[in-house]
Amino acid sequence: MNRFAVRPDHDEQDGLVEHEVISDVAARRILVGLGVLFGVAVVVVLFGAAARWATADHSVEPFGNADIGFLQDMIDHHQQALLISNTYLDANPDGDAAPYAREVIMFQEREIIRMDDWLEQAGVTRGAPDRRAMAWMGMPSDVTSMPGMQDPATIEELAEATGADADRLFFQIMSDHHLGGAHMADAAATGARRSDIREFAEKMAYNQRIETVEYQRAVERLGLNR
Repeated sequence: MNRFAVRPDHDEQDGLVEHEVISDVAARRILVGLGVLFGVAVVVVLFGAAARWATADHSVEPFGNADIGFLQDMIDHHQQALLISNTYLDANPDGDAAPYAREVIMFQEREIIRMDDWLEQAGVTRGAPDRRAMAWMGMPSDVTSMPGMQDPATIEELAEATGADADRLFFQIMSDHHLGGAHMADAAATGARRSDIREFAEKMAYNQRIETVEYQRAVERLGLNR
């Protein structure tokens, strides 16, 4: 019979001492036992996962009129926020309001992507420019007349402004724009059918109001209200 560690060693004091000997059969038994324990552990984990999946709610929440209307309208609203921010940055890339304009672009582009994904899931496209917006919240309006939307003359004024005038105008325009968007998001936070869209709208309304507070503080810090 083959054995492991069969070589005797000399004890420092008085003689020979043998290492513990493990036979091939015993070694195989140990390996088989470890394999059985591992297999049992895997089965327990898989069974638990299956049980959690079986008891979970796999129903898909449907899209309602408020969900679709909010997504379509807010995409247009965000698109104008990008226009305002880029218009300011074109002439004032190093202006005091530039970090705030870039922040608007970063966050609202990300939100547009998410809203487009939801529309794709619902099997619809972005709304037509000449549609009646805000009907989902009982306030039918042209797209260009949604709360916070700026007219072309105001955008042109921003494009021509420089220095402190541009900073002041950007904060003024974007504050008005954000508050209008927050009003629409409030309606979706309570009226949307899907819980994920309600949560998204609630966070949007909160964040845009926080940003208007930051704008006011910047105006005061930079002395733009004098």
